Amino acid sequence: MNALVPQNFGPVSTRFQGVAVTDDLSAGVQAGFGIMGYKGKVWSLRKGGQETPLMRPDGDGPRNSIEVVILKASAHVSKIWYENGYVEGSTAAPDCFSSNGVTPDPASKKRQHNACATCPMNQWGSRITPAGKQGKACSDSKRLAIAPAEDIKNEAFGGPLLLRVPAASLRDLAAYGEKMSALGYQYFAIATRIAFDPGEAYPKFVFGAIRPLTDAEADLVLEMRDSRQVTTILAEGSEMAAPAPVQQAAATASAFERPPIQPVAAPANVQQQVQKFVQKATQPQPLAQQQPQPVVAPQPAFGGAEPKPGVQTVQQVQSQVTATPEAGSDFEANLDAELDKLLLG
Repeated sequence: MNALVPQNFGPVSTRFQGVAVTDDLSAGVQAGFGIMGYKGKVWSLRKGGQETPLMRPDGDGPRNSIEVVILKASAHVSKIWYENGYVEGSTAAPDCFSSNGVTPDPASKKRQHNACATCPMNQWGSRITPAGKQGKACSDSKRLAIAPAEDIKNEAFGGPLLLRVPAASLRDLAAYGEKMSALGYQYFAIATRIAFDPGEAYPKFVFGAIRPLTDAEADLVLEMRDSRQVTTILAEGSEMAAPAPVQQAAATASAFERPPIQPVAAPANVQQQVQKFVQKATQPQPLAQQQPQPVVAPQPAFGGAEPKPGVQTVQQVQSQVTATPEAGSDFEANLDAELDKLLLG
C-alpha cells in the first residue's frame, strides 16, 4: 500500500464530498473462476489452464460424486456448438455459443445464425450420434454457480465455481429442485451430492440432498449469491481463469466431501492383553516326526501322468509342513471369548 500512496498524501478536496462514483475501475475486469468439469465419469477441477482430477481420499481411484452447495442457477439454457464436434475433455472454446439461449454471444468465432430458435444447428436431426440416433449439433446445458459444501468460501480456488449440467441431466436437476421445494427447502439452502448414474454409460448426473446448511453457512451463501463473480459465472461466455498452485488441488478435493469419521482406539491395557493372547495362540506347535517319503515333480495340469501310489507330491509335503493342529474357527472362538472377558469383566 505504501508504494501506491505516498506518506502525507493529504485529504481529499471538499469539492468531491458527496459526489457518487459513477463508474467502476474494476468493471469488466475479472480474476477468473474455476470450472468443475468431467471427462467420462471422472470429476476434475480446472483453473488457469491446469486441470486436476478429483481422487478418492483413500487413493482408490477417482471420486464418483462431489458434495457442493448450488449457489445460483442461470435462468436460461446455454448452447454450445463445435464445428468439428466436441471432443470429450477438451478445453477449447466453442465456435458458436449462447449464454442466454436466445442469441449467439458476440464473442462467438463463427456465429451460425442471428437467433438460436431458428438456427439450423439447433434443430433436431442436425447431428447423428455414433449409435445412429438423431440429435442436435448445438448442445444444451445449464450453468450453475457452486461451492464446496465443506469450504463454501473456497478461497484457494477463487470462490464460486462453474458447473455445466448436460442436456441429459436437465430434467433430473429440475425434478430435484421441485422435490426439495415441496419439502420446504430452497436448493441453495442445502448441501447437495452430485454423482454419476452407474446405470448409464455416459456421464448422467444424479442429485441428492445431504443436509441443511447452518446459519453461518447460510450467511455466506446469501452474500455470494449476489456477488459479481456469481453473476459473471452465469452470464459469461468464455471461461478465462487465473492460475492456481497445483499443490492446492488435494486440499480443494477434500472440501467436496464430508470429513471421514475417525476410528476410536481401544484402551492401551486391553490392546496389550489381546496382543499377548494372539501371540500365544499363534505360536507354532512342534510337529510329530514323519517318515520321509519320495518326492516327485508336479505333473502338468493338462492331462499329464498321475503320480505312482504311495508317492507324495511337493504340494502335499508342503501342506503337511505348514499345517497347524488348531483349526481357525477354534482360534477365532477363543479370541472372541477372551475379548469378552477383557471388555466386560
